[in-house]
Amino acid sequence: MEFFPSPDKVRIGGRTLTDNGVLYMDYTCTFCEFTFTGTRASAKIVSDLCPSEEIFRAHMGIFADGIFVRRFSIDEREQDVELWSSDAPKTVTIRIMKLSEAAFAKAGIKSIAIDGELLPPPAPASQRRIEFVGDSITCGYGIGAAGAEENFSTATEDPLRGYAYLTAQALGAEYQYVSWSGMGVVSGYVEETVEEPNQGWMFRDIYPYTDSGLENTLGRDSHDKHTKWDHSVFDPQIVVFAEGTNAHSWTRKIPERCAMYREYLSDMIRMIREAHPASYIVLTYGVMDDPLKDDIAAVTESFTAAGDDKIMFVPLAPQDEANDGVGADWHPSAATHKKVAAVMAEKLGQLFGKMGI
Repeated sequence: MEFFPSPDKVRIGGRTLTDNGVLYMDYTCTFCEFTFTGTRASAKIVSDLCPSEEIFRAHMGIFADGIFVRRFSIDEREQDVELWSSDAPKTVTIRIMKLSEAAFAKAGIKSIAIDGELLPPPAPASQRRIEFVGDSITCGYGIGAAGAEENFSTATEDPLRGYAYLTAQALGAEYQYVSWSGMGVVSGYVEETVEEPNQGWMFRDIYPYTDSGLENTLGRDSHDKHTKWDHSVFDPQIVVFAEGTNAHSWTRKIPERCAMYREYLSDMIRMIREAHPASYIVLTYGVMDDPLKDDIAAVTESFTAAGDDKIMFVPLAPQDEANDGVGADWHPSAATHKKVAAVMAEKLGQLFGKMGI
């Protein structure tokens, strides 16, 4: 039996976009899963392979009954991938997950084939829901690298060891990512010699849309041609917004730039609040650097003073490079991500407890 991964046949997690017969799953940890009784399952997976360098290829993972099985890269524009096999028929739930981030090669599922009987899609395991909005740290950038001197590759991007995934697992929560390396609210990452902010691609440019990066790749190069995301599809009780590291590459403690940062951060918080009026918004920052800590705290306090009682800031301790090591390009190591996850699980767990879920 061969079928398209439509919502009546599979469970979909994360922001996905169907285009020209392909279910695209680009954001970190976006997935589809299905349950069947049989002996074999495979999928036709497509990618734009763009950029074409191997270090930017799309990477995906396969889970069987919740257990991680293996990771693979998509090295052809259309690739047949075996998902699972067994000598005897068995009932199993298979999850296909995007592990590399949306900023690099795109990936989608064209069809799934099984030897056996397809069963109804799995139901969500929990009523707890968290949306993670963030930059490279949230994407799991460089966790699998040997150290700071190793340059970025999607092969070393490992969100399964990242703080967001670990936090969701610790709390038994469903999750969704809207994350992109180098992104910020007032400026994306810039080199220290650059004086103008990098405002060509910021959080405000991706958050309202299902997958603007993909639609740009498909030739729809303006937002008026992009698919708006229906925020009711995944309405989280908590939105974690991890922001500040890339902004500091431009703000550099310059007072007028920091004031501009506070203004842009406030605008982004209002965008999230409009999308999710009843959600807790949890700002977090500081694991790679923390010079904007006071600015984020001030913005948080301004919203609280204005009557928003569902917003908070969780400052993070800077990474302990000597004892915990670092990932590619000085990004947090797996050990550091575990520490961040412990902090976030405690704080978010308290919020879920307050909500009685």
